[in-house]
Amino acid sequence: MHVIRIASRGSQLSLIQVKTVIEVLRNFINDEFEVKIIKTRGDADTHRPLYEMGGKGLFEAEVNLAVLRGEADIAVHSLKDIPAQISDGLELAMVTERQDPRDAVISIEGYSLDTLPRRARIGTSSLRRRGFALSVRSDLRVEPVRGNVDTRLRKLMSREFDALIMAVAGINRIRVSDVKIVPIPPSQMPPAPGQGIIGVVARSDSSLIPILHRASHRETEVEAMAERAFLEEAGAGCHVPLGGVASINHGELTFTAGVVEPSGGNRIIMTGSAPLDEAVELGRRMARLVLDEARRRGLNLY
Repeated sequence: MHVIRIASRGSQLSLIQVKTVIEVLRNFINDEFEVKIIKTRGDADTHRPLYEMGGKGLFEAEVNLAVLRGEADIAVHSLKDIPAQISDGLELAMVTERQDPRDAVISIEGYSLDTLPRRARIGTSSLRRRGFALSVRSDLRVEPVRGNVDTRLRKLMSREFDALIMAVAGINRIRVSDVKIVPIPPSQMPPAPGQGIIGVVARSDSSLIPILHRASHRETEVEAMAERAFLEEAGAGCHVPLGGVASINHGELTFTAGVVEPSGGNRIIMTGSAPLDEAVELGRRMARLVLDEARRRGLNLY
């Protein structure tokens, strides 16, 4: 029997995502699966913020290299970690059904952004989350926190932080207890493009491509197309505090996009909509709109 080799980071969340992909693929093929753990520089250095180390592609590139070299057949990622432009010879061949794309305040007490104590210590290494949080609550002390989900939660439980800001989908996937999750509406904090979606990358010439295309979740594909077009048009990675999320409502695609100064001093959040077959155009248009408005208002995004 043929064995499909899957490249992945070794974190708990990454391996849960691999399991999700395998469960979907078992509906389409009878092959066996083998997981190849890739240790990335981002996993080894848990101290510096990602934006100081090259951005989100830091994880994606090293895992995808195993596919390019023929050491693995597919690579599994959080879609938000896959840059708009991936390596030549590879393609994003499949996405799984989207989970909740929102960010959330994670705390013991059940705080929201609005109810956090004055000058509360908040842990996040995302410039986007930092900027939007400070735009709502300028008194907060937002500090970097790296490491896997368990490491960050231990810092919360030991009261090193009053709260963390993390993706709802990631917390839900690992079924965390003992903490309360209060989602932040996109109107306050537009999520990272691709958040809540698992992406599968394969070689463009792989015989698995037709199977992966069949296994891909159609509605999520439309949302992902819009968000990745948004990301590509904006030319943004971890260096610009920018968010964008698409959602299908009553047969129409709605897109909420935003950009914020890292200091939280000024932010822009805009919403647009279009038919589903104009997903790419909508994503590009929303990127131009928010960045043009940011330039017009003189926002300092770096």
